[in-house]
Amino acid sequence: MNTPRSRTPLIIGIIAGAACLVVAVILVIAVATGGYLVLRGNSEPESGGGPAGSSAELVSPPGVAEDQPYLELSTSADGPVVDVYLDFLCPHCKTFQQAQGEDITAMADAGEITLRVHPRPMLDANSTPPGYSGRAANAALCAYAEDQRSWPAVEAALFEEQPGAEGLEDEDLVGIVDGVAGTDIAECQAAGTYIPWLEDVVEPEARESTSGTPTVLIDGEVVQVDFTQPGAIRGAVEAA
Repeated sequence: MNTPRSRTPLIIGIIAGAACLVVAVILVIAVATGGYLVLRGNSEPESGGGPAGSSAELVSPPGVAEDQPYLELSTSADGPVVDVYLDFLCPHCKTFQQAQGEDITAMADAGEITLRVHPRPMLDANSTPPGYSGRAANAALCAYAEDQRSWPAVEAALFEEQPGAEGLEDEDLVGIVDGVAGTDIAECQAAGTYIPWLEDVVEPEARESTSGTPTVLIDGEVVQVDFTQPGAIRGAVEAA
């Protein structure tokens, strides 16, 4: 006489098969929609944001408020406010600096104007690899942080050594700054200390206030002169 077999293993097999089918369907849907499954442990995911070599924290230059989009290089009690917007990869900015830079620095040193410089990373996407405008501005700001009086010399030197679309390596920027300011900015440059300030504070304001570089405002009004003509900005200041 045959003993009746238990149906329990059959039922368990059916349940297990159904469970496998459900898991397979979920995986197919996840792959098809570009999703993924994550098994979470107790550890938080590692941070990986921000451009390579830049600081994740927004650090403004010494004496500059976090939301202030410029360096105030001089302050005049009764002279006009002169805002200069520049980009270290901009060829026209190089021409502007060579034609007007000496006069602007002289007026600032004499207390004739309140000079505000806005170093933009506007042309970051135009260099290969991208990012030269911001890195060059960061180098100038690293020097400024050590000695605020060094800005005019560093600005002039960076424009004198202005590269093409290939940009310059950080070690070249460090060498240029050291050559004119006698300041070692290697650590500051490697950290990209001021790049978040340039990208998140300087550039957004510049996009609202200007249409490109170089741009000069005197008491908030855009100056319409021939920047290639020496003395043009001095004349505009005297007429203000």
